[in-house]
Amino acid sequence: MAGRSDLAARKRAVRGGRDKGCRLYIPAEALEAAGIDPNGPTPWYRVWPGERGRFIVQLFKDGP
Repeated sequence: MAGRSDLAARKRAVRGGRDKGCRLYIPAEALEAAGIDPNGPTPWYRVWPGERGRFIVQLFKDGP
């Protein structure tokens, strides 16, 4: 299946140029399941550090 992401596979973080941090890829199917249009504007989000190198990401359908 072209274009599908394996949710169980590990992925490498992407950094570009002088950017600090990394980008998070969320498959379109996961965005649709959360009620967010994958073809719409990018969602607002918040990030919290978790245990053992994990993060919690909360997506919002509308702005602040």
